[in-house]
Amino acid sequence: MNRNKKNIRVGIDCRDLLIAKTGSKTYLSEILKASRETDNQDVSFIELSPFFQPIQSKGVFGKIFKHIQFYCWKQCSLPILAKIKKCDVLICTDYFLPSLKFGLKHIVVFHDAFFWEYPSHYSRLWLKLFHKWAVPAALRADRILVPSNYVKKQLLNFLHTDSHKLSVVYEAPKTFGATLVSGNFVESDNPFLLHIGALSMHKNLPFLIQAFKKATSGSLSEWQLILIGGSGNSKSDDDTNSIKKIIADESLEGKVLLKGYLKDEEIRDYYTRASGYIFPSYNEGFGLPLLEAMCFNLPVAAANNTCLPEIGKDAAIYFNPFNMDELVIALQKLMQKNEDVLRSIRHQTTVLSQYSWNKSLLEITAICTSISG
Repeated sequence: MNRNKKNIRVGIDCRDLLIAKTGSKTYLSEILKASRETDNQDVSFIELSPFFQPIQSKGVFGKIFKHIQFYCWKQCSLPILAKIKKCDVLICTDYFLPSLKFGLKHIVVFHDAFFWEYPSHYSRLWLKLFHKWAVPAALRADRILVPSNYVKKQLLNFLHTDSHKLSVVYEAPKTFGATLVSGNFVESDNPFLLHIGALSMHKNLPFLIQAFKKATSGSLSEWQLILIGGSGNSKSDDDTNSIKKIIADESLEGKVLLKGYLKDEEIRDYYTRASGYIFPSYNEGFGLPLLEAMCFNLPVAAANNTCLPEIGKDAAIYFNPFNMDELVIALQKLMQKNEDVLRSIRHQTTVLSQYSWNKSLLEITAICTSISG
């Protein structure tokens, strides 16, 4: 190491560790884990966390106070803490940067373009905050990180900024550590297909349930569909009631099971026991469960649009998520493990080798170094 070379101190906003439950928390957790396990003499990662647990109250006043607390953290406490910790670069992985840079280099992560693509899925206040605050701050940032070329293309259409400002940094499967408690958390002895993710509208789950009923109407009637994940991130994006209604209307209570949010050891057990993974979303920014399922050697069927073919490549079979017949056929192929499915499984090891959180961290580190030079 060049002893005269300055060590670059990179602050990471860790607020999401305290409140997030889905992919954004996985992203932040895995990047931090990789940084703790990496000995880099040129770049140091500094974890910046709120002094108090963020408010999670419901109701009008609770939501207002939550937004006020969020604003104070991002605009005041976070940049001040970054300066106290002598950071050179500040990374926020949740779309929102402080408006003022205070001499710091700024990097922000946009996981998708949903704010533009599905504005009705967000509250008016949250949407206004995004467009009046997050977008201008992102345009002033030194770099915007995105998880796929698909998201980069979408953001370029909405942000109208230089393509060199957006850097694609692929994510990787969540690591289910060997220290997790082992157990038999799966109660059913029936074969089942699995889906993991929030019950949000873009997940296309009511359509999946209809297709599953058709796919299992004959000789495959013993199969179950297990959905792991809680309510959508906002009331306007939550598809839980529609999902429960279609399960009841189609008399599928014993065949389609809602498990809510589960602990990592429980999720690992479901991945281990499942016979296939189904990913019918009509839009994703990366699709972490796609790769997680492959880590457990599960055959995967995924939607053929947005980022999923870019990430899954030849290691999955694909279908049109708006076409009922194609989805039914894909489900039956998974359950019967036909030749298309077996061929895709043979590509999983090669595809998985292209993704790792250490690789993601190295790319982020290189970006921090380049903008600090």
